[in-house]
Amino acid sequence: MKRNLFLVLPLLALIVLSEACSTKSDPIPAPTPPLGTFKGTFKLWVRKSGGSGYDTVKKAAIFITLTTPNNFKITGDTSTVHAGSKGLFQFNGSLIAFLDSTYKVGPQAKFHLVNTYQYVYDGNNLIMQRANALQDSVLRYDFLKTSN
Repeated sequence: MKRNLFLVLPLLALIVLSEACSTKSDPIPAPTPPLGTFKGTFKLWVRKSGGSGYDTVKKAAIFITLTTPNNFKITGDTSTVHAGSKGLFQFNGSLIAFLDSTYKVGPQAKFHLVNTYQYVYDGNNLIMQRANALQDSVLRYDFLKTSN
């Protein structure tokens, strides 16, 4: 019996080592799509003139509805700060991009949801943020899911 066990131990060690040194990796799960209706705020942060921290310059309470196949719509307080928007969006695990069909190139009276944002979505909270190239202003959206 001891002899058989002595012969099996190297075989077990070989199996364990071959599995541990395998080049296969666990598949990365697809990101959860941020679909549904969300209520929250849009904020424009501008760097303080002293250079330390940001001030909230503009703020609006808005809703965003994200539906399949990759359509979005902005409603809510769209009278002064943020424009009502609609169009297409695309996302991966860390970036979400919007193509607003109501956006026209040139100076805008209100903010539109366009371009690519970094985002975090935990199934309930959706946070999107984008800074300009100089990092002196940040657009931020903080949403809470209200319905599917």
